[in-house]
Amino acid sequence: MELPIPVSSELIGRARLGDHAALSVLFRAYQPAVLRYFRGRLPDVAEDLAAQTWVDAARNLRAFSGEPDDFRRWLFTIARRRLQDELRRRSRRPEQLTDAPPETMTGEDDFDAADELTRALALVRQLSPDQADAVLLRIVADMDVGQVAEVMGRSEGAVRVLVHRGLHRLRDLLSRAMWMVV
Repeated sequence: MELPIPVSSELIGRARLGDHAALSVLFRAYQPAVLRYFRGRLPDVAEDLAAQTWVDAARNLRAFSGEPDDFRRWLFTIARRRLQDELRRRSRRPEQLTDAPPETMTGEDDFDAADELTRALALVRQLSPDQADAVLLRIVADMDVGQVAEVMGRSEGAVRVLVHRGLHRLRDLLSRAMWMVV
């Protein structure tokens, strides 16, 4: 997956020096992937987490050094930390239960109403948290195994296993969902 907006070391350097136009280009280049990453884990707060990620990135950009691949890895490391912060916050303050049923995709009408990306991300949310992170970082963020390992603080072998198991689980979930539709 190639980014639609080319990102160069020169662009990142300009953003580091405070060029708002360069930072805007970085935002347009990476924001869709950051948002999809969060929608794959916590869709109800995806936009808020993405905004927090960019605020943190902008604050710390002067300290960043590296190439475009390093920037993507650095940005998704920040994103994953924001996600972990939100998950910890939720575990300390559980959400209130309501009479309304949770939004789930259970039938043909739900599949017809949702677009492909929404359905795919709903399936990813059924994976274990580590599998979901590994698959989203590998596929959505277009990182190689080494980059995902660095972001997740895992070995490359562990990441390969997580991605492999996650993709097989997604295949099974998709097969089951398609069988229910037919």
